[in-house]
Amino acid sequence: MFIYKNNYLYLKLFFIQLLINILFYYFKSINKKDYNYSFISVDSKTININYDNNSFVIVKRKKCPNCGLFSDYIVFLGCINKYLNKGNIPIIDLKSYKNIFNGYNVNISSENPWEIFFNQPFGYSLNNVIIKGKRIKYEECKSLTQPDSSIYSNKILKDFWYNLARIYIPIKTKILLESELIRKNLFKKSKNVLGILMRGTDYISKKPKGHPIPPTTELVIKDIKEMNNKNKYNCFFLSTEDDLIRKKLIGQLGYKLKYYIYNKTINYNYKKKQLLSFNDNIKGNIQYMKVYLLNIIILSKCIDIISARTSGAIGILLLNNGFRNNKIYNLGYYK
Repeated sequence: MFIYKNNYLYLKLFFIQLLINILFYYFKSINKKDYNYSFISVDSKTININYDNNSFVIVKRKKCPNCGLFSDYIVFLGCINKYLNKGNIPIIDLKSYKNIFNGYNVNISSENPWEIFFNQPFGYSLNNVIIKGKRIKYEECKSLTQPDSSIYSNKILKDFWYNLARIYIPIKTKILLESELIRKNLFKKSKNVLGILMRGTDYISKKPKGHPIPPTTELVIKDIKEMNNKNKYNCFFLSTEDDLIRKKLIGQLGYKLKYYIYNKTINYNYKKKQLLSFNDNIKGNIQYMKVYLLNIIILSKCIDIISARTSGAIGILLLNNGFRNNKIYNLGYYK
C-alpha cells in the first residue's frame, strides 16, 4: 500500500511538471496581445445573416498595387484576426482600388476578385454589405500581426494561422474540385509526389530589397536528388513563374516532372531587370492568379515539399496540416 501511494504521488508530480512545461512553452511562443484563440470555437455556419445589427469592417490594401495573391492572402488573414478580436465582421475588398486583379483600373460595379477565389467570412458578400449594411467601417490593412516566416519552425504559430485560414478563408469549392481534376490528370493514382516551389525572374536579376534570397536552380536540383534517393518519388510537381528554371528541371528530371502553367499575361525581361509585372487585361490577370492558386493547392497536397521562401510557401503551409518532409530554404534577405 505504501509503494502504491508513492507511485501515485510520483505520477501527480510528473503531470504537474508536464503541465508547467506546456504552459511555459505556450506563453513563450505566443504573445497574448497579438493572438487570441477565442475565434477557433466560432462556427461560421451558425452566424445568422444580419445586416442591421452586425458591425462590418471593409478592409483594403491600397499601398501594394503589384502584390500577388498570397501576399494579399497573408495580410488579409492578419486583418481578419485583428477585427474578429474586436467584435467586427471583416469583409475583404479587392476591387475598389488599384491592384493586379482589376488591371489597375478601378471599377466599383465590377466583381470583387477576392470572391472569385475565396469565400468571405460568415457568408456575407462585399456588394451586399455595401448596399444593406447599417454599421460599416472602412479600414486599411497595415501595421498588424500576420503569418510570417516564423511559422516554418514554430508549430504553435503554424497551427494558429492554419486554423484561422481554414475557418475564415475557405477556398471556393469549384476551384478545389478543379485542382483535384488536375492532380488526377497529372499524377494518376500516385501519392508519393515531391512538390517544388521555385521563385526566379525578378527575384534573381532585380534582387528586391527585403525579399528572401531564392536558392539557385543547381542547389535545388542537388537537394531534389538527395530527397529522391531516400524516398523514391513516383513523380515531381513544379510550380514556378520562370521558364528558364522549368527547362533546367525538365532536363534533370525528364518525364517525371509535372507542371500546370498559364503564362500569357505576365511580362518580364531579364536584360532590363524588370519586376515581374502584369497588364490591363483584367480577365487574363485573374486567370493567371487562379492558376497560381491551383498550383499552391496542388503543392499543399504533395507528400513532401521543397521550396524557396515566398508568400506562396507560407500559403502552402496554411493549406496543409503537416508534410512528411519539408525543406524551405533560409538564405537570408536582399539588402
